[in-house]
Amino acid sequence: MNSRIWIGLCMIAGAATLFMATTDSLGEPPDNSDKPAKKSKPAKPLLTVEEARGQAKLLHTTYEATLIAVHRAYFEEGKRMLVPSRVLEDIFYWVDHETKGETRWIAVNTEAMSIDHEPESEIEKKAAKVLASGEEEFELIEDGVYHRAGAVTLVASCLRCHEPNLFQKQKRKRVAGLVISIPVKQE
Repeated sequence: MNSRIWIGLCMIAGAATLFMATTDSLGEPPDNSDKPAKKSKPAKPLLTVEEARGQAKLLHTTYEATLIAVHRAYFEEGKRMLVPSRVLEDIFYWVDHETKGETRWIAVNTEAMSIDHEPESEIEKKAAKVLASGEEEFELIEDGVYHRAGAVTLVASCLRCHEPNLFQKQKRKRVAGLVISIPVKQE
């Protein structure tokens, strides 16, 4: 398979995973038994129609943004290939527009590859500290905004740039952080 196509497929899968990681009400995956595929209704609805509509719109935006970003970054002849995390920032822009939120990468326990990825706010600094301690996520609601920082594991291909001197000697899990902030109703 062409490496550009493979990267594109990975980006689409990553964007879908990113969305799924930010929701808690999607339920269990379907049973993968030998029975013929048959659509079954859940015993009770997991989402209201309004919640499902909102998630479907957000998924549509995420998939459309991913498709456009992947094509721009990996399928234009003669164009320098971008790293996937940079391409995802284009997707963040589209999804942030839809949610009225903000999404940012932050460095946690490796060197930031961009000064834009250094934790800036007190919330981001707290999140980086929590994620560096081994926790998978950090949440905070402050001033009408829900903030969630999730750990993003840096795999071998990431570490070639982020930790080139430690690449072969890695002793502990290296992570970056993905901070998603969305305005919420005050209760």
